[in-house]
Amino acid sequence: MESDFAEDDGLHAIAQARTAILRRTRTPRWYFVLLGATMAVLVLAIGLGTGTWWYLPVMFAVIVAEGVLIGAHRRATGTTVPASAWPAWMWAWSMSLVAVPVLVAGILHFTGTADWIVVVVAALGGVATGFGSAAVTLRWEASRLEP
Repeated sequence: MESDFAEDDGLHAIAQARTAILRRTRTPRWYFVLLGATMAVLVLAIGLGTGTWWYLPVMFAVIVAEGVLIGAHRRATGTTVPASAWPAWMWAWSMSLVAVPVLVAGILHFTGTADWIVVVVAALGGVATGFGSAAVTLRWEASRLEP
């Protein structure tokens, strides 16, 4: 009988420790806002700037901003999960959240669409990327809480 109580206490302690670690390493909400903002800038650069003098400097700035954002995430959480540890469904959603706005921006640029439409698509792409990344990450974090 005592061993049952000791085993239950041990399992409970393990579950509490696991929950505490996952709470500590949870992605901060500001990460998704900044991720959406960098996506919006990327879509604007592709939709409005392809072939212009400012296109490459903006693309370089977006790449640097993503690196800074990832570094800030690592400092805030104390860790990061390598992409190789992501489940397949997370890869699929993440790639679609990036690919769809970028492809639409390219199509809009090469079809000569009005600039205001590109701006609207950039804003929508940024919002979709921010909220979509938050939803995918929250679902994945919740799945890691389950034993």
